[in-house]
Amino acid sequence: MTALAHVLGEAGPGVHAWHSERSAAAIRAEAAELGWRCVIVDGALVVDKRSFLNECERAYRFPAYFGHNWDALADCLADLQWLPPPAAGSGGGILTVFEHANAFADADPDVYGIALEVWEEAAEAWRRIGVPFTVLLRPGA
Repeated sequence: MTALAHVLGEAGPGVHAWHSERSAAAIRAEAAELGWRCVIVDGALVVDKRSFLNECERAYRFPAYFGHNWDALADCLADLQWLPPPAAGSGGGILTVFEHANAFADADPDVYGIALEVWEEAAEAWRRIGVPFTVLLRPGA
């Protein structure tokens, strides 16, 4: 079992803190080997709701109709039809790695908490249709 497979198996769907020195490219490659779709959200410059939503739009490649509010984020995360689906029969899911999560948490703890709630709700929506949706929070430097 790979290291990421172990983490995903132990953590399960939802939002979890994760400390790892692996590069984003290595994580993405390992996720692909496991049949998971991997999205890297870079939180290095995320300090508020606007910058968080902009980074999610970029990372998840949201369509042009993305409305830049919490409801629009929840709707797009529950859909993600524009991303390639997990490999059929792989048992894979959708992995989000939120890099430098501590920058956002320190800059605006209340809004950060709302962002985590939206991700948890997305995980629950995907769980209902049998697809694991996991967010790993990496604190950064």
